Amino acid sequence: MIFIPKSIHSIFLSLSTMLNRIKKKLANNDFLKSLAVLMTGTLIAQIIGYLLAPIITRLYTPAEMGEFGIFQRVTVLLATIATVRYEYALPLPKKDNHAFVLFRFALKISLITISLCLVAGIAFALMKGKGVDFYLILLLLIISVFSLAFFNLGTNWSIRKKYFKKISLSKMSNSITLNSSRVVFGFLGWGSFGLILSFVLSLIVGASFFIYDFITLKFISKSALNKLKTRILSREYKNFPLASLPHSLSDHARDLFIGIILIELFSESVFGSFDHTYKMLRIPAMLIGASLSQVFFNHISGKFNDGTSIMPMFKKIIGYLVLFSLIPFSVVYFFGTELFTFVFGNQWVISGKLSEIMAPWLLLNFIVTPLSTIPLVFNKQKSFFLISLLTSVLQVGGFLILPYLLIKNDAQLFMVFELVTWSQVLMNILILYYLYHIVKHQKLKS
Repeated sequence: MIFIPKSIHSIFLSLSTMLNRIKKKLANNDFLKSLAVLMTGTLIAQIIGYLLAPIITRLYTPAEMGEFGIFQRVTVLLATIATVRYEYALPLPKKDNHAFVLFRFALKISLITISLCLVAGIAFALMKGKGVDFYLILLLLIISVFSLAFFNLGTNWSIRKKYFKKISLSKMSNSITLNSSRVVFGFLGWGSFGLILSFVLSLIVGASFFIYDFITLKFISKSALNKLKTRILSREYKNFPLASLPHSLSDHARDLFIGIILIELFSESVFGSFDHTYKMLRIPAMLIGASLSQVFFNHISGKFNDGTSIMPMFKKIIGYLVLFSLIPFSVVYFFGTELFTFVFGNQWVISGKLSEIMAPWLLLNFIVTPLSTIPLVFNKQKSFFLISLLTSVLQVGGFLILPYLLIKNDAQLFMVFELVTWSQVLMNILILYYLYHIVKHQKLKS
């Protein structure tokens, strides 16, 4: 018979009790249960990325990552224009058939936008006498834009219907496709083209999970009444294209302009290092923040429609985000250079130095991002857009102007990133206060 000391036995007993309580909480709390489902898929997706990242960063140079970064940012910008942000309206209508009218309407706009992009691309290629390579990249761009647009629409429809497992599976499949194909194409020596092709394939796989829903939905029959519904609903949620779209465009255009500026003023390697740092420090936001944001959006939409207070949930979410972020971002702030060179290889030393500089900025961004759906629910997109526009102007302006004022040697390159970082820290604090102000003044049903 094995003797177990009473102290150890009591510890096991306490742990068992605690686990049982967590299980009960998950079973009884819809918010936590939904978050757990989304987090599981996102966690697995990010773990795959983490495990393969040391291999991938040794197969591609910072310059190749920089070339891919531009393609990715163009894709995101065009996909944002394609749906004119109506996808974010899908969880809001009380009736499913009204939401599906918006789904169809946004998809039609996407097809028109993508067709125009294709015509413009072909016209540009003919005028400039571009070769086969350009047409191949153009084709991949068109496919990636449509896949991302459909993925965004399908994700928000699934948020509405609480199909969180489907979103989770889509993210896992997207990550597996993206990272495994990057490794294969890296060993084949395909460079930036391999990165682009991997990205396109992953978007197709991710979007495919939502095709069945769209095909099988039978809410709408083709009639004059549906055209009338489309007009009414598109006007009812006009703030999404009028305010939310400019907001999103300013964010994505900012990212694209920064990429172009860093390549023009420095090099593709510097932009590739910056882009890699940004993506790595955004992983906590993708891992926790994105899942939290989707569930948070679903729940506050319901609470807002019912006239119940959002403030308790708002405070709780901030508490969770601070708790999750302090340790990882503190480690990066103090040991970023050593971590990046050890994990990703010596060619990423600039990326490591940038991670230390940018850690405070991305920490606050991690806290703010999941809460940024609040203005959508409260119909405050216009004022939120103006604050975000100022944030983007400071960021682009910093990267555009400061190099001419400061850079006389390589060491001063990092001073530019430090000044931009602290401007973004201040703006994120302002945004957080603004969101708190919106929630504080919510009108409640008596």
